[in-house]
Amino acid sequence: MPITRRAALAVLALGVTGCAGSPVVVGDPATAPVPTEPPPPPEPTRSATADAAHVAVAELRALLDALLHSPHWDAQEWTTAAIAQADGHLARLSVEDPLSGAEQEEAFEVQIGAAHQPSDPIVAVNRLNDTVARTVDAAERAAADAETPEQRLLYSSLATSVLGLHNQTIAPIEGDAAPRSLQDTTVEASLPVLLGHVWALIYGLGVGLGKLPKDDPLHAVGAARLTQARELRNQLRAELGAATPEQPAAFDLPTAMDSPASIREAWGLLEVHVLNSYARLVAADSDPRWRIAMRNQVQPVQATGTALTWWPGWLA
Repeated sequence: MPITRRAALAVLALGVTGCAGSPVVVGDPATAPVPTEPPPPPEPTRSATADAAHVAVAELRALLDALLHSPHWDAQEWTTAAIAQADGHLARLSVEDPLSGAEQEEAFEVQIGAAHQPSDPIVAVNRLNDTVARTVDAAERAAADAETPEQRLLYSSLATSVLGLHNQTIAPIEGDAAPRSLQDTTVEASLPVLLGHVWALIYGLGVGLGKLPKDDPLHAVGAARLTQARELRNQLRAELGAATPEQPAAFDLPTAMDSPASIREAWGLLEVHVLNSYARLVAADSDPRWRIAMRNQVQPVQATGTALTWWPGWLA
């Protein structure tokens, strides 16, 4: 029987189908992964002493604001400058990375109520001095508890600047320097730097005293400081021992020192250099004596009429 064209095409189609793979799916079909939200970043944390320092500065700021609006307080210009300093400190303490000057979101917040205005001038001074002392102590504890040299210097600098608020005749200034990352250093490398600045201070004091009349009140300030500086020089020489560098015969002075005002300015700058040298030692070593020495430089700096910056010890 002859095969028709339709039948031949049907047979060909069956053969092709028989050679094809089975369309039956074996096993469970794969499912597309369900997208998940990334985990939130961990909440920033810090030590309890860092929290306490933040609270102390906020309380100091609240008291300064109360003094600014008090009829029993006259140092309005000084208080405005002190408030600006406190705001600068709070801006750093409220962010996750206080060593960065970049804009950051607030990571830590403290709630402080308004401070009551003092009832009379004596109460005002006493409350301010007590609050300053508590803030210095809180910052010192945070410095002692710090985990890095930068954090230690951050809180030591904070304590030093706040300590300067005991003197209401010299207002703090912002300055150009602020906390930042530091290069590592050591006590062995830093002590000669301090000695060099003490030598320069002794030299500058001698030059100034030789030009000032003895009845100038600044002469008495310089003479007393010269005795202290020489004692410090001897202590540093003893500590350095054989590593004591050779003393230069002369030093470049920061001003012409040709008038009482110029002498006062030069002495202030030389004292700041000594303070900065102590700050380097604070970063190099956790021994509290360097932090104490750094704060002890507040009085010699201010005795020359020189203002402390918001972040003393930091270099631009």
